[in-house]
Amino acid sequence: MKPGGSALIVGLTVLAGSACAAGTSGPRSLVPTEMQEPFVAGYHAYWTGDSWRSYPFDVLDELFFFETEAGADGELLDRRGWPGEWSEMRDQALAAGVQVVPTVSMHDAEAFQLLFADAARIERLVESTIGLLVADSALAGVHLDFEVFQPVSPAVRDGFTAYVAALAEEIDLRFPGKSLSAFTLAFDDDDVYNEQALGRLADYLVIQGYDYYSSGSASAGPVGATTGWGRLNWETVVARFDAFGVPRRKLVMAVPLYGYEWPVVSGEMGAATRGEGRTVPYTGAPELLPGEPRALDRGEEHGVQRDPASDVPWYAFETPDGWVQGWFDDAVSLRAKYEFVRDHGLGGIALFPMAYGNDTLWEDLRRTLR
Repeated sequence: MKPGGSALIVGLTVLAGSACAAGTSGPRSLVPTEMQEPFVAGYHAYWTGDSWRSYPFDVLDELFFFETEAGADGELLDRRGWPGEWSEMRDQALAAGVQVVPTVSMHDAEAFQLLFADAARIERLVESTIGLLVADSALAGVHLDFEVFQPVSPAVRDGFTAYVAALAEEIDLRFPGKSLSAFTLAFDDDDVYNEQALGRLADYLVIQGYDYYSSGSASAGPVGATTGWGRLNWETVVARFDAFGVPRRKLVMAVPLYGYEWPVVSGEMGAATRGEGRTVPYTGAPELLPGEPRALDRGEEHGVQRDPASDVPWYAFETPDGWVQGWFDDAVSLRAKYEFVRDHGLGGIALFPMAYGNDTLWEDLRRTLR
């Protein structure tokens, strides 16, 4: 990891110089840039409970615990039971040779601006994040997931970069060999993040490979197409990070195990929507998103059609209230995504969330990437 270069970054990285002593680093973390085959990570979402018991640990390199939530003051507000309630999951993953990494997240734009405009709060967040590694030397590193979709001031933008730079420096000095990874937006149209700097500071980036069409979209379409659909595809996103100079082996594409279903104006592919969409997991236990349909069941009931550009499946059916259209990823379209990663020399994939998959998808993952 390399420190950044703004005045605020320099000010914050004195944290590293004043560290008391190096922590117990344990074994060196495995990262995508050091692997011959694609890196495979998966997100365990806190709301999916003990679904981790059915995860394919034999095919995973890393398991992200999603999530511990950061507050505007720089403290970790809600740890979602981490680590105590998840000790059995952690132990089983480690026993299977899977790296375990907690996610520090923020999805509140107002809190983001308050936090990263204040150097003292940023310093506190660095300490809070490092505290996760201090508490458990078996962790492979930390993962950041700060998502904001509205403009921020240049000072706030630099403040977030400063946080990542100071955190990278602290990890290098106190926990050498541990990794720092960061989730990054597919399209940062509001210029909230300095992706060029993040690509230098982090060991690897997890790129948003989904929600190109989402619940609020004006028309139905693929959640994460590899090609086609104007700019809303993986090819465009990878080219964007190429332009930032981020090595492709540092790019891990986040893969959706869910889709969306919208009320639409007709049965035509990509029809305009009539209202908000709903999330449809590929599959999953009944207690996960209870009352919501499963994309696998919908496709079997109404018949799967395929977008010729992206190979992504979709279905449509008519109700007394009008047409409904759903898009999701299945084994066929996921295989195309895995092959995209191989063919384009990317670092790997990160499945989100793991609980929405099933044994059929895991077996296909083994055949394609292992």
